[in-house]
Amino acid sequence: MEPKFSKIVSTQMESAAKKAYPCECCGILVGKKSEKGEIEVTEIREASNQIQGGQEATHFRIDPLNLYYIERELESSNLEIVGFYHSHPDCKAILSDEDRKYMVPGLVYTIMSVTAHGVVDVKSYTRDRV
Repeated sequence: MEPKFSKIVSTQMESAAKKAYPCECCGILVGKKSEKGEIEVTEIREASNQIQGGQEATHFRIDPLNLYYIERELESSNLEIVGFYHSHPDCKAILSDEDRKYMVPGLVYTIMSVTAHGVVDVKSYTRDRV
């Protein structure tokens, strides 16, 4: 099932991808999950890419402490972390082997293909529960 993104959220993600280019951007998708499994993304939280040393163009890592703080912040709301987003500079918006390896069942992973001209494709993926 495809997640629902508002125009504002989509614009914010695309802006993050363009700003980080030629490196990967990454961030957290915040929203709601329905009992039917539908996901509505209501906001994003940009995260700094913790990968350094030249690999930030092809890999990303979000600081786990950042995730912890966001989870704590969301405890008092009806929102939760529903997934993650990142960009693939000058590559297709498809899961890499590494992306696939680290996917958590039940969360959505949105990938943006970005070039020097901007975001050219956006795809979302989920991993079935095992």
